[in-house]
Amino acid sequence: MNKVYKIIGANTLIALLSWQFFRYVDYVLNVITPESFAFDFEVSAVVNFVVLVSIVSLILAIFRKKRWELVTSGIVGIIFLLFFGWTYINLIGVLIAMSLFEYARFAGVEEIDQRTKINSRMIVRRGAVGVVLAFFVLVSFAAYQSPVAAGIAEAEQLPSATQQLMRSVVDSVIGGQIPVGPEKEGVLNQIANETIQQFNSILKPYFQYAPPLLAFGLFLILWGLSWIFVWLAVLVGMGIFWIVKKTEMIKIEERDVKAEILII
Repeated sequence: MNKVYKIIGANTLIALLSWQFFRYVDYVLNVITPESFAFDFEVSAVVNFVVLVSIVSLILAIFRKKRWELVTSGIVGIIFLLFFGWTYINLIGVLIAMSLFEYARFAGVEEIDQRTKINSRMIVRRGAVGVVLAFFVLVSFAAYQSPVAAGIAEAEQLPSATQQLMRSVVDSVIGGQIPVGPEKEGVLNQIANETIQQFNSILKPYFQYAPPLLAFGLFLILWGLSWIFVWLAVLVGMGIFWIVKKTEMIKIEERDVKAEILII
């Protein structure tokens, strides 16, 4: 199969997977509200993301050239902008993501060039870190402009879901000291409400910064979970690499190469 057809096929697949990924992100950011953070969790969305990361990590290294990286990252960036708008802040996010895609390409190509044997596990692992980070940056930029972030800033108070969390904290701290009875629930609710009101009063001048804080907090949470997606992408990428090698879409040849040695 001609190399151009392989590139077109790979990037078409990336476009489809990226569309599904950002469609789900768009759904989540629009369905959650300051009153409820509930949404339908789709396992297929996680599988879609893992496959997307593994394929991007592989083709950035296999196609090698910077111009093909620009095509791949450009496709992902355009799909992101179609969902979340062609704003200046989103364009900055896309540029950051493209830089991280370039880092992933460099890491993958370096892994191939500096080893005497092709190791698909290491190729995907080194590239997946930058790819995962790029997608998480885009998700964070989308969260920055989400309705829930704007709603918190406009309401100038903590989300109502925080009240339930505060009540659970109060119950765990002093619940054992309150006699069991009908009045216990009222006491716990009153303490939780008064605590929330105090927090709202203290934080009121800072609610205008809710969107960037929410976006940054989401990024930290996602980055803390990134190792899970990286290693899942490695497992999936190894399987994909084995398939494309067996179907002879790619070939591995042995060549004599010169190596540097250090002499004292």
